This record gives sequence, C-alpha cells and structure tokens, in this order.
Amino acid sequence: MMGRRVHKLEEACSALKAMDAKVQALPVQGDVRDPSKLDKAINVVMSTYGQIDVLVNCAAGNFMCAAEDLLSKGFETVVGIDLQGTFNVSRACLPALKKSKRGLIINISATLQYKAAPFQIHAAAAKAGIDVVTQTLGVEWGSEYGIRCVGIAPGPIAGTTGGPTGRVFGNFLKGQDVKDIVPIGRWGETDDIGLTALFLATPAGSYINATTIVVDGGQWHDASRMYRMASPFLKAIAKQRQASKKPKSKL
Repeated sequence: MMGRRVHKLEEACSALKAMDAKVQALPVQGDVRDPSKLDKAINVVMSTYGQIDVLVNCAAGNFMCAAEDLLSKGFETVVGIDLQGTFNVSRACLPALKKSKRGLIINISATLQYKAAPFQIHAAAAKAGIDVVTQTLGVEWGSEYGIRCVGIAPGPIAGTTGGPTGRVFGNFLKGQDVKDIVPIGRWGETDDIGLTALFLATPAGSYINATTIVVDGGQWHDASRMYRMASPFLKAIAKQRQASKKPKSKL
C-alpha cells in the first residue's frame, strides 16, 4: 500500500491486519506524481514479496469549484494526481507485471465524466483520461504481455470523501432522498467496490479487459427523481389507454 503520508498508511495496514491475522500489509511511502519515488517504492515491494500480480490505481483529488474560478494550478494538481499518477504507477510497475504472467491493473475511475460535470471540470477531465488509459493499456499491454487493465467507476459510496457527508459534497447528498439519486435506493458501500476488484482478480473475471465497470446502482443516469415524479401519471395514462380500447369484433 503506497501513499505520501506514512502514518495514514500504517493506520490502514494495521486495520487490515486486525481484520485477519493472515493479511500481509506493507506501508510504503511514495508519490504517484514523482517517478523517482515510485521506483524506490516498487523496489521495496519487490524485495519483500518478489512479485506484483495486481496493481490498483486509486490516488485521487477533488474539490468543488466553478470553471471560471478554477486556477490552472488547481486543474493541474487534480489531473496530476488522478490521470498522470495512474499512468506513472502503471508504467513503473510494468516490468514487475510482465514477470507475473497474469498481471492485472485496476484503475479507479468515476461516472461524473459521462455527462457535463458542473463544479468538477478538473476531476471529470482527469477521470475521462483514466478511462482512455484503461482502454489503451488493456489493448497494448494485453496484446504484448497478457496484462489486463480494467476500470471500476464507483457511484456515491458511504464513508468516503466523495460520498454522503464526505468532504467533496458535504451534507448535500445526505440531505437528499437516496431514492431520488440512486434507483436501487441505497448508497454504495466500500465492499461494493472491493468485491468488484476481487472479482476481477479471480478467474471469474479473467476475460474482462480494456473496459470500465460502473458500480453505482444506476445513479449516473440521473433519472431516479424524474421517474418517481412521472411514474404515477404515466401509469395512469397507460391504464386509461388500455381501458379505452374497444375489443375487436370476432366477426
């Protein structure tokens, strides 16, 4: 597990080990934006475990800001962490993934880039780029080395930065009726994403490559509220139409 803040990494590794004594979790300091630090981090992992079979790129940054107020530095920072970071780590891990013979790269994407993303142009642009990286590496490295590359696009996940009460949206999502946002009527859970990643790493997901799997309960269509509002009226209209139809003559 790699990141910039060692104490956060140690906390996360300790939490994993507390869940299962068999878990091997290693905190490694590094920065996805700095290739020189990445090489050092990967050397630590390789010297400890000897191989890398699965890489999960999940470094991300986001904040709310209208496009006209967004400084170039802010745009650059988010794109640097999300998009450039995803490429940097993937490229740095390539030699190790080649040796694996069954390498898998999982890129954590999003759904906000599937339509206009007011106040999140920086994050949406970065995630759109990640989707292209996923497709392209899946084709190039899949063809050359048998390395798969698959994206996971989460919807609003409880307990995360981008979920209800999280730093990005604050209490905005919490104040909404979840059924107006997510068709299946619940916020996502971290296990929804973790289990999808686990599926991809097993033989069950071995034929999935160069694509992104959306795990959001149908949220990105942004149609739940409209459906709930219109459904009673449209059903009534349909019922009236059925009732007004005259039976066909048997003659």
